[in-house]
Amino acid sequence: MKKFMYVAIMALMVVFAGCKSGYNGSDYYIDGRQVVIDYEKGTVNGVKYDDTNECCWMWTLTEKTGGVKVEAFYYVWGTEFEIVAVCETHMYECSRSGRVAEYAYIKATAEKTEDECEAANNK
Repeated sequence: MKKFMYVAIMALMVVFAGCKSGYNGSDYYIDGRQVVIDYEKGTVNGVKYDDTNECCWMWTLTEKTGGVKVEAFYYVWGTEFEIVAVCETHMYECSRSGRVAEYAYIKATAEKTEDECEAANNK
């Protein structure tokens, strides 16, 4: 319950503070689209993401399988491009296997180092 409240608070902070964030779901790939990642340009599906500045990101993954909804969140150190590339690849795989999924991510401003970011997963 403590983790759920933290996620809810962080989501509200994004809305009110205007932090960098993103969201997408597996339904984008329903019509047979492929995930397109260009490592040289730092784009995912034609959208440019920051591929130079590393920081801590908190991302939430929600999957619905057989009427059961499972939600998890993680802290990951990296660039925005890296997190979106991983998430979109997962959304593509979910779509191919018939699972409904979505993700959201926000910059975790309290965790300033890679070690602090990884430690946040154990809170």
